[in-house]
Amino acid sequence: MRPLTLIVNYQREIQHLKQVDAKLGEWIERLGPCTLKPGASAPFAALCASILYQQLSGKAAATITARFKALYGGSFPSPAALLDTKDEALRGAGISRSKLLALKDLAQKSHDGSLNFKALPALDDEAIIDHLTRVRGIGRWTAQMFLMFTLGRLDVFPSADLGIQKAVQQLYGYKKLPAPRTMNRHGNRWKPYRTLASWYLWKLVD
Repeated sequence: MRPLTLIVNYQREIQHLKQVDAKLGEWIERLGPCTLKPGASAPFAALCASILYQQLSGKAAATITARFKALYGGSFPSPAALLDTKDEALRGAGISRSKLLALKDLAQKSHDGSLNFKALPALDDEAIIDHLTRVRGIGRWTAQMFLMFTLGRLDVFPSADLGIQKAVQQLYGYKKLPAPRTMNRHGNRWKPYRTLASWYLWKLVD
């Protein structure tokens, strides 16, 4: 499983998507080159951000994340620093109790080694999802985002993502949101580059 960060451009991968799906190919032609650049954030910081952004609008999540980072001089903390932070300080930044507990569990598992980021690249996608979802507050979707945007895995398809579902509905002219079986049928066509197909689908509904 080649990480996206090792790919100079996506010409061969995009050409494959165009060949197997004319509808998606038309949208790719309209949008232009894929600018996906995974690995911009360190793994621990990426998961902290994922937890903070859950179930919030982008603006609200960005505000709370900025307050969270301000507690540590404007950057995401280390696991040890987060563990040393008083709950009252985190709550004062606008972080809910459930997210506070999730962040502390993430920090604890990262600090004691039960969540081993260095070992993750050697694992397959499902093993990584299983590993990450042992952390409180991290579900399959969050783990998939980590695979796509942090580890740069090429063939991840978050079929339960509402944005992806809306994009498939719009692109292929369905009257209602497509059923899981329909989503999987489309996704199977895009293998082994479902991450790139998903990126273009998100752009469709942005």
